[in-house]
Amino acid sequence: MVKVGIMLESQENLSWERLFELANKVEEFGFESLFLSDHLTSVKGNKQLESMALWPALTALSIHTTSIKIGSLVCSSTFRHPAQLAKMAASVDQLSGGRLEIGLGAGWYKEEHDMFGVPFPSVHCRLELLQDCVQILKQLWSGKSIDFAGKHYQLVNAEMYPTPVDKSIPIIVGGMGNTTLKIASMYADEWNAYYIDVNTYVEKARILADHCKDVERNPDTIRHSLMTPYVIGQRDDDIQDHIDANRAIFPSLPDNLSDWHAQGFVGGSPNQLIDQLSVFVEMGVNRFIFEHNDLDNVSHLEMLSQTVVPIINSM
Repeated sequence: MVKVGIMLESQENLSWERLFELANKVEEFGFESLFLSDHLTSVKGNKQLESMALWPALTALSIHTTSIKIGSLVCSSTFRHPAQLAKMAASVDQLSGGRLEIGLGAGWYKEEHDMFGVPFPSVHCRLELLQDCVQILKQLWSGKSIDFAGKHYQLVNAEMYPTPVDKSIPIIVGGMGNTTLKIASMYADEWNAYYIDVNTYVEKARILADHCKDVERNPDTIRHSLMTPYVIGQRDDDIQDHIDANRAIFPSLPDNLSDWHAQGFVGGSPNQLIDQLSVFVEMGVNRFIFEHNDLDNVSHLEMLSQTVVPIINSM
């Protein structure tokens, strides 16, 4: 069964009022999950936009919602010590009744690091931080005393309680670089690709499978998810309005449906979305996470849930 979730860009003027309203609708409309981004400020460089802190927001969602999975997409490994991340995640998982999933990445937005004085090392170093982080999380959640000697972190006789509800939390590794895919092959429960077309997805999935072979892991044990912006409407002018609403958040997105499709993004009528998503499913995607950028409009979520999600869930 293919799952469908929603992702909100927390740094692009997401207020508490908007978050709770959207969370209510995500749950009411029957989506499987709600993910939030992890940034210190708008990635457009607009310092005046509200930027919601990830972990307080997930804590609030764990109380405010009752059934949907909640999580990060993705936490930057540059922002926190893995032990702090493990502790916060286990606590939120307990509070939510085991509904947390945690997405991890190496970090990419240099400007926010420079703005707030957060070190932004080389790509190689950031990927080492990510690999250390994934291992430390898994080991600390085990409920056992651990010693860990990584490239950047060392733990000695470390134990952490309470552990997550199910003794672990699903880890999503997000990214498409070769080293990121290698880390996913070793440690991830799910690999998340984003903003790519079918051909690129197939290429990256093949690389991931090759890495799984190298570490003697069955690639089928890793769920594949795709995070993508979407537009939906029954009429051409409705679709264009939704495109314009997406571009109000991210002006670099295509300004017409033809170019939207050319970049591999899903959009159009419900039947067009179903056709496009079906190809991804055929190629191996198990979960779609739709980036919902029109924060003050839930009609697109409702249409998506009524016309597209039931078909995709049945695949």
